[in-house]
This record gives sequence, structure tokens and C-alpha cells, in this order.
Amino acid sequence: MKVMQRLRQSALGLLAIAGLAAVGNAAIAQTTDGFTIFGGVDSEYRLSYYIDNNERRSPDARYYLRVAGRKLISRDVLEIQISYPEKFEENGGHFTNANIELRDGTGRGGEAIPVDEIVINPDENLIEIYPEEPIPANSSFVIAVFDVRNPNRYGNHYFVLDVLYQGGLLREFAGIWPIEASAELDGDN
Repeated sequence: MKVMQRLRQSALGLLAIAGLAAVGNAAIAQTTDGFTIFGGVDSEYRLSYYIDNNERRSPDARYYLRVAGRKLISRDVLEIQISYPEKFEENGGHFTNANIELRDGTGRGGEAIPVDEIVINPDENLIEIYPEEPIPANSSFVIAVFDVRNPNRYGNHYFVLDVLYQGGLLREFAGIWPIEASAELDGDN
């Protein structure tokens, strides 16, 4: 009996420590390079990201949406489309004043990739990016989004990536960023 009680207490203690460690860094930066125990996005489609200034209602949040090329980008990319849920805007989040850059590399990105046009369509919950030149197959890139207005409440928001490949007729699903927005640690909702 005592053994079971100690195991239960140890397991709960470890979960609490892991939760505090994860939430303690939430306001600075976060990423999703982990594993999923219950539900969520399949690992083959889960894209990683960082968020800086991830507090509720922050008008200065910075999202770094990473795409690892070897895993997803099998052909040259002509167009990038990101769709985000209505819930993001219903809770006060928006991209109205956002500045968006397309960057080469991983992490927070390296050199800027020149773009012809970036369209933010809040009515359709879409961000469309049109690079000047096709992004080569098997390359990694980062979509850096600055001055995002974070939602009023914490939430998990699935941002979906679709791309138009060279020679393709329609955009194809490439992956999902399971973004945890407004993850500050103050207990208010």
C-alpha cells in the first residue's frame, strides 16, 4: 500500500515540476519538438515554432514558424499559405499590424528570402506568402511574424501550412503548428 502511495506522489511531483518548467519559460520562447501522449498532431505533420513575448494581450509577440525541408518540402515551393482558427481572433488575437519575413534556415532563421507579396486576410483567417523565386526542395525556412497581438486567453491554436509546389495545380497540406498562445503564468483568465 505504501509503495503505491509513494509511486503516485512521485509521479505527481514529476508532472508538477515538468509543468512548471514548461510554463516558466513560456513568456520568453517555446518550441514543440517533443512528443504527444494523448491526441494532438501526428509527429510526421507537427511543425516546430518559437514564440517570444508570449503573454496575454501582448501586441509585441513574435512567432517563428519553422519548416524543416528534408521532412516536408519534396519539391520547389512557389506559394505558402497559413490558415489559423477563428478562435484565435475571437479571443482578441490578430495579425493586423504584423510584419512578416520569410527566412532561410532553422531556429529564428538566417538571411531573408525575398518575397513578391505577403497577404494577410483576416476575413478568411489566412496568411499568403509569395516568394520571388521558388524555395528549393529539401531546404529549411522560417516564417517570422512580428507584432502579433496575442489572444486574451491561453489556448492551443492549430496553424495549418499548405504549399503550392512547382508543377502543382493546387496547394497541398504540408503540416501543422500546434501553437500555445498567451501562455503566461499568472493564474488570470
